[in-house]
Amino acid sequence: MQSTNQDSDLYLLVDGGKSKTEAVIIDSNGIEIAKSRGPGLEIIGSVNGYEIVVDSLRATFDQLPQTARFVGVAFGLNGAQAPSESADLAAKAISSLVKADRFTIASDVVMSYLGALGNQPGVVVAAGTGSVVMAISRQGVPYRIDGDGPLFADRGSGHDIGRQGLKIAAMVDDGLPGSIALHKAMIKRFGTLQNTANSVYGAPSPIELVASFSKSVAEAAQEGDEMSIEILRCAAHDLAMNVQAAARRSKLAGAPFNYSTAGGIFNIGPLLEKPFHDFIDQFLPEAEYQKPLGGAIAGAHIVALNESVGLEQVTTCLGAN
Repeated sequence: MQSTNQDSDLYLLVDGGKSKTEAVIIDSNGIEIAKSRGPGLEIIGSVNGYEIVVDSLRATFDQLPQTARFVGVAFGLNGAQAPSESADLAAKAISSLVKADRFTIASDVVMSYLGALGNQPGVVVAAGTGSVVMAISRQGVPYRIDGDGPLFADRGSGHDIGRQGLKIAAMVDDGLPGSIALHKAMIKRFGTLQNTANSVYGAPSPIELVASFSKSVAEAAQEGDEMSIEILRCAAHDLAMNVQAAARRSKLAGAPFNYSTAGGIFNIGPLLEKPFHDFIDQFLPEAEYQKPLGGAIAGAHIVALNESVGLEQVTTCLGAN
């Protein structure tokens, strides 16, 4: 961190996702002092995950002005469901790098939820590289659906879309029915099918690389490729099914409630958003869409200022270090 004299009543907000980490310093009035962006964060409980997370956080924090001490730190980390061993590791990781009077640790979906809907009952689907849905019941009880990683879950995520796109593109090489448009996109990016495989399996983050191909799927869909359009429709269906499951589990279903969205997948636009909302209307006619109030950093702001009353079940708080 670089030096600064503004060390009084400052808060550090951190959104640690799979593809990138954002860190923002604000003052007690919520005014932004500095911000930075760094590499995405590994699942902290995975093999060497703790060390990788610490190194990635350090790379992000090194871009910020040096601050002697923060009043509060709010850290949202993918996979750090609180309270849990992962949340404890996340607290250990960030407290080894910065000093603060209070640390609050939560999953990144908690921050996305608060940023999108604020501290009220409802459902938020967060879909980027991965995907997870969070519901808060009318009694203030949190529920999580999906978010269990790309190997068997993260339905409707960027990784899910990208993997389906690469699968269909590779089928063309093998003489099977596939998408010519996606095959051209794969060849343009990687050169050959063998190069594609080498690039994916040899990448520092294969999950992120596969997820990035979702952009090619979106582009092909926008150009009218029917298979790409179907991939997006299926992703929309999976995300809507997750919302339905969250609404049922939290007992929000059956009476009016708000739902919202977060994450880069929804930047794809109408080819994903329209079927998603159409499926929600079909599954949950009582649900009303609310445009996101803000992003995960806005949610971290609420947590840092200790305004997330009722979310004690999904946050871990530690005192000064």
